[in-house]
Amino acid sequence: MTFNGLEIAELSAELGGKRVLESINFSLQRGNVLAILGPSGCGKSTLLKVIAGIVTPTDGHIFWNSVDILKTPAHKRGIGLMFQNNALFPHKSVHDNIRFGLEMLSIPKDEANDRTVDLLELVGLKDYGNRSIDSLSGGESQRVALARVLAPEPKLVLLDEPFNSLDRSLRRSLVDQVFGILRAKKITSIHVTHEGDEASLFSDSILIIENGQVINQGTHAEIIDLPMNVLSADLLGLRTIWVPDAHFLDNNWIFSTPWGVKEYNGQESERYQLLLRPDRIQLSNDGLEAIVTKTFHTAGQKYVHCSIGDLNNLTVLMDDDISVGESIYLAVDLDSIEVLVA
Repeated sequence: MTFNGLEIAELSAELGGKRVLESINFSLQRGNVLAILGPSGCGKSTLLKVIAGIVTPTDGHIFWNSVDILKTPAHKRGIGLMFQNNALFPHKSVHDNIRFGLEMLSIPKDEANDRTVDLLELVGLKDYGNRSIDSLSGGESQRVALARVLAPEPKLVLLDEPFNSLDRSLRRSLVDQVFGILRAKKITSIHVTHEGDEASLFSDSILIIENGQVINQGTHAEIIDLPMNVLSADLLGLRTIWVPDAHFLDNNWIFSTPWGVKEYNGQESERYQLLLRPDRIQLSNDGLEAIVTKTFHTAGQKYVHCSIGDLNNLTVLMDDDISVGESIYLAVDLDSIEVLVA
């Protein structure tokens, strides 16, 4: 049966003799958006370059609509790539930057001009055609870069952290605009980002990479519900994660927590950390005493950090006003403490 979209099968790659991608597998339905998360140097950008045809893999296959495009030259793959530095030509006008890709495809001049004018309007820069690149703000430059990527009408757009240099408010606004445009045009896209909350807003699925390998994939909701490993939980902003006192006894791990001992049937050779989410902690007069060390707000919710036993910076969701140094009393069901692979 034909799969409509992108399929990556057992894809591996080396750079300078070093293995940077190892047996990557995933699929992306046509018209959907995939977010790729992972620490710096884990292979995210290399994966995009392999898909685009810039880097040649050592093993594996790349399929589009079930046709292997691995040996198709980069310029014939129909893939647009947008970088953080936007790579605009400073000596060309905004209009000519966007039209450049169409000239490379030998699109007739009148058609290229008409398409460029339409794209300028699409990205909200209708009257910017004659402007120089150095007169643009960071957000305007990225919208020009997007228009240039869209000009050849790619079937797949790859975005390699193109918004990282922008301040947070502009970044959020531009992300909304860019992915609104991509969805309106039903363009399949992959976006590399460090922002877990950003990925939750625009992606249909998420891929998490560490040391060149996929360690988790699924929808945002699926990974939030079952993060499986510390990196996944951390990248998606789950709190609180800590390294407990632990020992292995009778084929079980024994983890010490302020609320008692938690047993876990894990491998002796594996290392684990614990996750306790703020909404799993109950304020109770029968609970253990904790000392508030910090108060803060996130997304309109009030939280505190507190210290309890050997556990510092435990994040607790609060409804009432409380000050640093005050005591609160916390009850936790041991079953609500999750075990993650470190």
